Amino acid sequence: MDRIAVRRELGSPLHHQIYLVLADGISTGRYGVGEVLPTEEQLTRMFSVSRITVRRAMESLNDAGLIERGAGRRTVVRAQLGRPMRMTMNSVIENIVAYGSETDARVVEFGYVEARGVVLDRLWQAAEKPVQRAVRVRSHEGVPIMHLTSYVPSALGETFTADDLNRIPMFQLLARAGAHLARGDQVVSATLADPTVASRLAVKVGAALIDMRRMMFDQKGRAVEYIEMLAVPDRMTMRMELGSGHIASAKAKRKPSRTNRK
Repeated sequence: MDRIAVRRELGSPLHHQIYLVLADGISTGRYGVGEVLPTEEQLTRMFSVSRITVRRAMESLNDAGLIERGAGRRTVVRAQLGRPMRMTMNSVIENIVAYGSETDARVVEFGYVEARGVVLDRLWQAAEKPVQRAVRVRSHEGVPIMHLTSYVPSALGETFTADDLNRIPMFQLLARAGAHLARGDQVVSATLADPTVASRLAVKVGAALIDMRRMMFDQKGRAVEYIEMLAVPDRMTMRMELGSGHIASAKAKRKPSRTNRK
């Protein structure tokens, strides 16, 4: 089991940092509904903290309604509320093109993993083969704006490398592989920065972030990309124009820096 660094100097109590890591794992589907969480003993080794610290983190998860005691008193993930909204493809492409033209991407993690949670349930071929997982940080003029974690089927991911992803937007790489994006489902909420994301976005642990989860489908109706986007609110704003009964567009624009404001 991988160790995760939590440190007091990151600006938040250790138990709260652990809560943020586990809560993010639940919200992103890494821990599925009904799945048993690691034991207190396993968590103390994972985070290198005392059992008392772990218990305080678990109490916070319980108070937030994220977990419950299952059979044998093991801790399991509770079902969460929330339904995705349907977007038109124009709004998705506008978002993606804006990200690509206004920001620079840096790949910080790249590899293949066993699919879990929503990725396993919905992504094309995810139950048959490991999926490609890539983590990128997008910045504007050297300032990190958003943290992106994408999952794509290996049949598509094997057509490009981490270096390709540093230079070419994902939607273009998928199109090159024959998967042209046609529609997407998206959930938008808010979350708090865990230690890893906080260090990459240069914010404090526990800072508020915009949280977007998006499943993308190609022209054949296949779910070909699942992406988790965390963005710093004061570095990016969102605008959504609502039509009659459907989402007409969804755009994300970076706020101008102080030097650009008039």
